[in-house]
Amino acid sequence: LHNRNQFVGVLVWYLTIAALGLLAYPLARFALPGLDDRGYPLARIVGLLLLAYFSWLAGSARIPVTRLTITAAFGVIAVLGAGLAWHQRAELRAEWRQKRDYFLTIEGLFLLFFLVFLLIRLGNPDLWHPWKGGEKPMDFSYFNAVLKSTSFPPYDPWFAGGYINYYYYGFVLVGMPVKLLGIVPAFAYNLILPTLFAMVALGAFSIVWNLGGRGVNRGQQTAVSRLLSAVSQCRFLSALAASLGMAVLGNLGILRMLVQGYQRLAATPDQLAESWFFRKFFWTLAGLFKAFGGARLPYRLDEWYWNPSRIIGAEHGNPITEFPFFTFLYADLHAHMIAMPVALLVIAWVLAVVLGRAWARPGGRSRWQVAAGMLLGGLAIGAMYPINLSDIYTYLPLGMLALGYAVWRYGVEGEGLRARARRLFWGIAAVASLVILSNGLYQPYRHWYSQGYSEVALWPGTHTPTSDYLTHWGLFLFVILSWMVYETIDWMAKTPVSALRKLEPYRHWIWGGLLSLGVVIFSLGVALPRESYDEKWLPLGSGVHIIWFVLPLAVWVGVLLLRPDQSDARRFVLFLTGTALMLTLVVEIVYVVGDIGRMNTVFKFYLQAWAFFAISAAAALGWLLRPLARWRSNGRLMWQIALLFLVASAGLYPLMASFAKISDRMAEEAPRTLDGMAYMQYATYADEGAVLDLAEDYAAIRWMQDHVIGSPVIVEANQVEYRWGTRYTIYTGLPGVVGWNWHQRQQRTITPHAWVYERVDGVHEFYQTEDIEWARDFLRRYDVRYIILGQLERAKYAGPGLEKFAAYEGQLWREVFRTGETVIYEVIDRGQ
Repeated sequence: LHNRNQFVGVLVWYLTIAALGLLAYPLARFALPGLDDRGYPLARIVGLLLLAYFSWLAGSARIPVTRLTITAAFGVIAVLGAGLAWHQRAELRAEWRQKRDYFLTIEGLFLLFFLVFLLIRLGNPDLWHPWKGGEKPMDFSYFNAVLKSTSFPPYDPWFAGGYINYYYYGFVLVGMPVKLLGIVPAFAYNLILPTLFAMVALGAFSIVWNLGGRGVNRGQQTAVSRLLSAVSQCRFLSALAASLGMAVLGNLGILRMLVQGYQRLAATPDQLAESWFFRKFFWTLAGLFKAFGGARLPYRLDEWYWNPSRIIGAEHGNPITEFPFFTFLYADLHAHMIAMPVALLVIAWVLAVVLGRAWARPGGRSRWQVAAGMLLGGLAIGAMYPINLSDIYTYLPLGMLALGYAVWRYGVEGEGLRARARRLFWGIAAVASLVILSNGLYQPYRHWYSQGYSEVALWPGTHTPTSDYLTHWGLFLFVILSWMVYETIDWMAKTPVSALRKLEPYRHWIWGGLLSLGVVIFSLGVALPRESYDEKWLPLGSGVHIIWFVLPLAVWVGVLLLRPDQSDARRFVLFLTGTALMLTLVVEIVYVVGDIGRMNTVFKFYLQAWAFFAISAAAALGWLLRPLARWRSNGRLMWQIALLFLVASAGLYPLMASFAKISDRMAEEAPRTLDGMAYMQYATYADEGAVLDLAEDYAAIRWMQDHVIGSPVIVEANQVEYRWGTRYTIYTGLPGVVGWNWHQRQQRTITPHAWVYERVDGVHEFYQTEDIEWARDFLRRYDVRYIILGQLERAKYAGPGLEKFAAYEGQLWREVFRTGETVIYEVIDRGQ
């Protein structure tokens, strides 16, 4: 690596996270008895969640969150883990002897995924870029503020005097190990990303590994199938496919870019717009030959990693079609990224509840084990609210349904009205307990947080074309559809025709349901001219294109759920598939009011659907591999070719996008390092009519990091989002008068927007005014202690107003740092 200190930092970080996982494993094992691997790949997530929760709870109770507090939280986990390990010592010894290879495989896979993404971050660790830098500035500023805060909610670094009214808990989750170890935040940022990436990959692996041994239907449990179940090859491949599908593979966006790029080499946009399929196919081949001859595809470097995340055209509501590898590659430490491993822990918990059976039966497990399971479920599901709010609306109902199903089906033995009443009672009690826990455990956050966007309305715009939908979901749907076809044929083959007579009493309901389905599909799927229908009846006649495909597929899933001999594992996968289908359909019909079009509505629920589809497709693949040998050779070959083509196409994204992102840096001469600030020493940036040497800001920021104690307020130039502005609050976490205008208004919707505008205007006026009394009042109003006067301030606010800083040196402020044109002043007249 860049130097020995960084290598030591990586090693210490990795060992700390590993130790956290080992300490948390006895709890995971105790609370997840329904899983074959007892949640070992999920233990790091559990440990991180516990460390964050204990530290955050202390801070919410106004116990200062210092390294001592976090160490105490770590100690609580260690004591708890040691106690449960002693309680399960016999089982743990036997498990190590029997499953040693599995444990070592998990550790090897985690290390592999961690190192692969660490190398990507080493290739481009920069925390800002003028064009495709994303929202790392906001994330890093909030992350720093969380690290510096000693109580919760944390102070807002972009609104001095306020607290963060945003999903800040994710920064607590990843920040507590950083604060415990004392790692420099700009370096820690590039350790957190590969850690989360590996956790996501291993979380998916664990879920499908546990599904792989449970997917054989009772009617299929022959001696041969039991033998195949004992052989872990298919199980391992499907679990590995889950890791790759969830964390590594992209959509088919690169394939579409290649096809469209070849066409653009051979034809004009007007020709392409007016052409039929076969003509475009001809131009694709012609463009391919030109590319072989040396012609370059008409794309910028950044488009190779950016365009696939915008598969649906902006004209359809400006939706974002993120998927996990893009999220990690783009590297914004956003709420939805941090939520991913916790979401997979929730799915694994749900699976443990469904497969555990005895977990829900009174007397089947100890009361302590049931309590531990419920606490872990409440802790994980409840964390969705403060980490990434939209996830709670999916994962809490998922947990409730799983508990209700497990208790109703397996919780109370016996038949008759009395047994049903008892099952209903215990089911309601279990579900209510989960809801109470998930809400109550995070009540301090709920008390302080004010939700701004809560209104849902019918989407009035145009809808996703089916081709775009299949470009995003094509790989997963191909595997899932193949498995559903096999399941349907297998069901039909094992069901005598005479069995259909049981449906005779329900034929009117069946025909009525099919007719209703047709009416719904036709009403929503047909596109009528806008002037021909009333807006209040939206989305009827608005042309929800995918409904022709998605809703019949969802109904098909529902029918397969009713198969009498269906295993719980397969029912679980079918339910995830149906949920994912309906999520992708719902965002075509409704959106969150206040969103930019339906941008966030689509991408937040598409990410949830990605997890469900990735798990379902991987499990389905494992179940298809066993009967594949019995397929007709021609059909088997065609299916394998199609699958390999789709996997290779999805695999193009991590390859091409990673190389593009690594090459797309602020300064080519910047070193390959894990320091996210290092680029500033080599980069220049043109703005406000001047060329800024970012090395000056780097030196000044480093001085503030080393010398400023506490969290005093600073004032610096305010810029429009994504430009080089508010950079001192970003890299130090110190509170500034105001940060990004639009994002502050987004996060403070319950207060007048004028409050933000007033601060933005005040910052501009402070630098430009010649009225020293006005400047003095401004400093007092916001309790400013440090003033930044750098190249950006001199360019943006050029004029006589800047002369006051030298003129009142020693009276209102004093110079504490200078490099080149950059000066930091400390305010000395701070009287009230």
